[in-house]
Amino acid sequence: MNQKKMAEYAYQKVPFYNNLCDKPVTTWEDYPIIDKKMVLENKDSLFSPEYMMQYLNGQLERVVTSGSTGECLEIFWEKGQNIKSLIPLWKRRKEYYGILPNDKRCYFFSNKIYNGKDMDFEETETGLGFNKLNLTEEKIIKIYNRIVEFSPTWMIVQPSVILLFINILSKKKIKQQLSLKYIELTGERVTLQTKNTVKKFFDCKVASQYGCYEINSIAYECPCGNMHIVSENVFIESVGQNELCVTSLHNKVMPFVRYKLGDRGQILTDKKCLCGSREPVVELNMARDNDWIYNSDGTRCHSDLFYNVVSKINFKLEQVVMQYQIVQIDYNVFEVYLVVENDCEKKFIEELFVTYYEKYQAKSTFKFFFLDCLYPSEKTGKLAWFISKVKGRGSMS
Repeated sequence: MNQKKMAEYAYQKVPFYNNLCDKPVTTWEDYPIIDKKMVLENKDSLFSPEYMMQYLNGQLERVVTSGSTGECLEIFWEKGQNIKSLIPLWKRRKEYYGILPNDKRCYFFSNKIYNGKDMDFEETETGLGFNKLNLTEEKIIKIYNRIVEFSPTWMIVQPSVILLFINILSKKKIKQQLSLKYIELTGERVTLQTKNTVKKFFDCKVASQYGCYEINSIAYECPCGNMHIVSENVFIESVGQNELCVTSLHNKVMPFVRYKLGDRGQILTDKKCLCGSREPVVELNMARDNDWIYNSDGTRCHSDLFYNVVSKINFKLEQVVMQYQIVQIDYNVFEVYLVVENDCEKKFIEELFVTYYEKYQAKSTFKFFFLDCLYPSEKTGKLAWFISKVKGRGSMS
């Protein structure tokens, strides 16, 4: 099913879309753009009545989003449609990295409940999963030892979680005993430094997947390092100020048509890749739509600026910054949390950070904290690399 047929189905069958468009649709652009807020406010009417009997009989598959935007969302899939949406991803895993569906894997989850309680882990013959919420040093060591016993072929994990493992195992001088063939990074933005750190520590192939529970896989990294759109599963657009909008091509139970993800990026339709894929490439920005730096004069700029600052430091000092988190606590006042290589000159990093930042923005106050590791949020299991505690009042600079 292509994006136009999915849109026609949604606007004919699903109450949410029936009430959304008050004029005849003649072009693709006539379909309104929706976002997470609209979906959360109308989640009951987003469900197609055609699948109500399957829902009542417990025949639909259910997943829950991480809640990184503030509230979790239940997503329902018909089993066959879900499998169709995942086949293109598995084809790429096999072609690029030799990974098959029956290969033993390790993964991490949140929002899984059994008998009214949060699950700590789950295990099948080919899969071993762990709850990524509330990770502690003790838990991480226990999980790692269990993973070693299970001996998976590959792992799918968030960058902040795997870096946490690397930092703690290194700190405790615990020998790396896994013989992994491949690690897939997903759920957060992936920097070159993160990818190189993971590859060096585990001595295996590392690639990124970009997706969401609402759609499944959106883009997948080839061996040449480009994120190719999984066009058999999703139609993707860049609208406004490079805001990414997706339309699911398989989920008719809860159709998502022109759904704004909150991510920003550029779609490169003409980029040729040495891997041979003809699929367009998406280049993701680090900042999300609402990640703004607010200045005292009423102007604002995207927090991608901090990614550029850290990238320049890593270029100059040979990738010393492993992780970072910036918190804006007031206008032109920031706390900077950094995880760096042990033997680097921290004072020099502070000076470079301020110098690079103030090339683009007004003089600001920075308080630096150098940590052994950064822990993901206890609520979402994700690491937000930029947090603003300031309410904006101006326009974009």
